[in-house]
Amino acid sequence: MRRATTPGVVIVLLLIAVSTGAQQVSITPRVMQLDRLTCADFLAQEGEARNRLLIFLNGYMNGLRGQKVWDEKVEGERIDVAVKECKAAPTRLILDVFTALWPR
Repeated sequence: MRRATTPGVVIVLLLIAVSTGAQQVSITPRVMQLDRLTCADFLAQEGEARNRLLIFLNGYMNGLRGQKVWDEKVEGERIDVAVKECKAAPTRLILDVFTALWPR
């Protein structure tokens, strides 16, 4: 009799895969002035650097709003819209885009 894979096992395997891949990525630390960062600057980031910036911006906006619950589906959809809006208007400031999308 074959037993179904539990979600816990899947999560552990994903974490191992992510940590193995993360060890191979080398990112040069930078300092960015967020109130001057345009969508074009953001879109110029690639791979892990872009992901880290998105994680930061998501947390920054949630912190400003005092949000204590993270809903992966809702946050992911907001981020997808933000990226789409940045592609449509690369001269906009990234904080303006995120501010317009996050609930008050």
